Amino acid sequence: MEIERDGKTGNVSIGHKQYIEGLLHEYGMQDCKPNATPLEVGFQTKCDSDDCGQVDKTRYQSLIGSLLYLALTTRPDIIHSVAKLAQRNSDPHKEHEVAAKRVLRYLRGTSDVRLHYSKTGVPIHCFVDADWAGDCKRSEVVHWLVIPYCWSGGVMGIKEVKIWLPSVAREAEYVALSTAAKEVIYIRKLINEMGSGRWRS
Repeated sequence: MEIERDGKTGNVSIGHKQYIEGLLHEYGMQDCKPNATPLEVGFQTKCDSDDCGQVDKTRYQSLIGSLLYLALTTRPDIIHSVAKLAQRNSDPHKEHEVAAKRVLRYLRGTSDVRLHYSKTGVPIHCFVDADWAGDCKRSEVVHWLVIPYCWSGGVMGIKEVKIWLPSVAREAEYVALSTAAKEVIYIRKLINEMGSGRWRS
């Protein structure tokens, strides 16, 4: 992980450019054509085609593990895509491997992207989305929770939760909001314990 700090302002930025370049080289994609998005819109992990062959499970799991490390450290922009692909860790097919390599293509074009942290004085913000219609299994709801805490000028928390909820889309939104509220309460207590000043909602 590359960490840079401005001595005058105290601003910090973190990135993984060298790690990404090493990952691209490992999978022979250092000269690949970049993609603008990590996954195609509406991509589903379910595979019904008889022509879809299996791929090496160990190699696929290794790639997904490397991508998850990036997603959970300095690249939260790929976490939804990687979490989706990780659902096929036990039975990866060719189309899932191609999709994982699409994430690599996206990273090649955005290897310079970094997280930036600075004192902004802006209250903490939380954004939540419950992806119900985007899942081909209607009884499964994917809660895509993105929680950027703008108190530091950058993303400080991000979470994706997949739960079993045989219900309607409206209830999915309520469950997502409830989950996010619990996370915000935790962060509020943490900031107060750290003595970072009065909590502002």
